[in-house]
Amino acid sequence: MGARKRSVLFRYLAYAGPYRWTIALVIAAGIVKFTIPLLPAYIVRLIVDKIIHNADGLSAAARHGMLWRFGAVLAGAAAVGSVAVYLRGVFTVKVASAMVFDLRRDLWKHLQRLSLGFHQSRPTGSLLSRLMTDIGVSQQMINGGILNVCIDTVSGTIALAVMLSISWKLTLLVLAVLPVYAYLYRKINPRIRKASHAVQEQTSVMSGTVVERLAGIAVVQTFAQEKSESRNFSAQAAELKGRSVYRGRLNHALSAASEFLVEIAAVLVWIIGAFLAIGGTMSAGQVVQFTAVAALLYLPIRRLSQINVVYQNSMAAIERVFAIFDVVPEVRNRRKALDRVPGLGGIRFENVTFGYGDGPTVLKGLSFDIRPGERVAIVGESGAGKSTLVTLIPRLYDVNDGAILIDGVDVRDYSLRRLRRSIGIVLQETILFSGSVSENLRYGRKGATKSEIVEAARAANAHEFITDLTDGYDTVIGERGLTLSGGQRQRVSLARTILQNPRILILDEATSSLDSESENLITEALEHAQVGRTSLIIAHRLSTVVGADRILVFRAGRLVEAGTHTDLLAAGKYYRYLFEQQFGPLQELMEQNRAE
Repeated sequence: MGARKRSVLFRYLAYAGPYRWTIALVIAAGIVKFTIPLLPAYIVRLIVDKIIHNADGLSAAARHGMLWRFGAVLAGAAAVGSVAVYLRGVFTVKVASAMVFDLRRDLWKHLQRLSLGFHQSRPTGSLLSRLMTDIGVSQQMINGGILNVCIDTVSGTIALAVMLSISWKLTLLVLAVLPVYAYLYRKINPRIRKASHAVQEQTSVMSGTVVERLAGIAVVQTFAQEKSESRNFSAQAAELKGRSVYRGRLNHALSAASEFLVEIAAVLVWIIGAFLAIGGTMSAGQVVQFTAVAALLYLPIRRLSQINVVYQNSMAAIERVFAIFDVVPEVRNRRKALDRVPGLGGIRFENVTFGYGDGPTVLKGLSFDIRPGERVAIVGESGAGKSTLVTLIPRLYDVNDGAILIDGVDVRDYSLRRLRRSIGIVLQETILFSGSVSENLRYGRKGATKSEIVEAARAANAHEFITDLTDGYDTVIGERGLTLSGGQRQRVSLARTILQNPRILILDEATSSLDSESENLITEALEHAQVGRTSLIIAHRLSTVVGADRILVFRAGRLVEAGTHTDLLAAGKYYRYLFEQQFGPLQELMEQNRAE
């Protein structure tokens, strides 16, 4: 086992630490369950030698009494074995389920801490596969792997000691199969490990495809691509089937080989044992006992191939899970981060440069100030870096060079939680969650009262339509809020932000995809929401920003102009060009209508 694999295994087994006493109970119950048959084996020996063959010359009545006593002992052993089976099963499930819970909880927490760039670069289905499928598979490492190895090792050692006490010659015969099995294991096992990884990876690919396509089912149906998607899914499913079948062939080849070796060893034990009994070296009862005890040793050998399959499958899953744990968040708290919310909301960009990963530079040497309470619009053509700029303020990404300061403090010096709770963002693509309207409104402020929720909804022009819903604020709106119209979703999103009561408000194309009526309602609500807050308004339609205190004009990642709408038009530079691009055709059409 490589150093990397050992490290991952030890990290996984660390999750078993809190349950070590329960695990000890499981192992003890397992040992009892698998060693209890040693007693019946010994009693059968006595029955054969002392009762059937009557080696001691006992009377029939004495032998009958002995049979009843042996029967009682065997019944008691069966009862003890049944209790051991129950305890082992119950506590194994308890330990495995608790470990899965702990691991899944920690991975979920870690996923939420990982930077936005990580999530945008990986399919959601792949992460879902690790969180649900891989962690589910990993629990077999405990209940089907580690515990069985511990139990089999102890019970096998006990069985081996008993066999040696009966006949060392037959014991050596039984052990002779182990080198052959070890050779086969060494040859086949690396292929099983590789095949298990391939199955897990293909499962992840399929999960990603399913999540993505179901999320975009409207696009699939609109473009009538159902058959194409079915063919694509079938191809991926066929690939998974092929890999699973190949892994199954290897698994069963190793199982068949171990079964063959065990059966051959059992046959040889019976034949050689019979010769020894005929020669007087062993009694018939000893041969029977040895054969029964040897079966207890064969059981771990038979299970070794099964445990190996469980181990390889589990390790493939565990490695994929801890590969996510090993991803370090690009954006994280500094040591001694300030645990306070920015108060005034003044923002300063100091020579900020930023690009996504190894991609081209998006923002280039930006420097400007936004005063507390100022309403600033950010405009420019698509790709100018407008949306990228505002993701840097709440540290969804960190700048490559330069600094962003709020109230004179570098945003990297604030606690992430405090910083982000002071910034409210309303996006063009509204994201709501399945649940009730009130649950979505409370998302940014869990302890909000009903009256506070209603007040925020009124401020967002949402109260009227919410009260018209079937169950009002308790209406369940479905996944992503798709039971609501676009304008309604946007107003719920705005109300959620208002309820959060942020010091800084960011509006990223918040009304660009709405109809005129919805846009008017949202615009009116936004006007109220911006009062007393520092506001950044990203807009493609210049008609929505003419009332801003100041307009920042971006082009290819640079700030090229700044001023009021009137001043920028009068300057006749890039802003005027953008304005004429949007409104020039409309002005010409109006002039033509007047002329007619």
